[in-house]
Amino acid sequence: MLNDEETPNTEPSTSETTETTNVATSSTEKATDDDQRQSTSVADANAGALEVSEEKSLANTDEYIRLRVITSDMTNEVHFRVKAATALVRLKRSYCSKLGFQVDELRFVFDGHRITDEDTPKSLGMINDDVIEIYQERTGGM
Repeated sequence: MLNDEETPNTEPSTSETTETTNVATSSTEKATDDDQRQSTSVADANAGALEVSEEKSLANTDEYIRLRVITSDMTNEVHFRVKAATALVRLKRSYCSKLGFQVDELRFVFDGHRITDEDTPKSLGMINDDVIEIYQERTGGM
């Protein structure tokens, strides 16, 4: 008989268990709702920061391009670091002033096509370490 008396004292009644569970559930639901609101606002704030940092890192990596300018006889090679959106006329002028040429004396060629003053590395699809070839401009004839 002692076993029967001890059993009810150690185990809570079903009504007490249900009430405790309901209280725990309702506080858990409230906590979950609050957590979702907080996590949503934190996620939104972090998502914006993450997008900005990704844009900055992409902009930094794609902003400058290393280009190699080589003469047709491969005797001279000059390296340039230019912005992808900058017109290549600036590179042409810089190269000519360093080596003592006039811009109209040289022909700058990339992938078999003459580079115009308005072309940019981005418009030509250039990547790091692409080669620009230089040829002496030919004039004359009859």
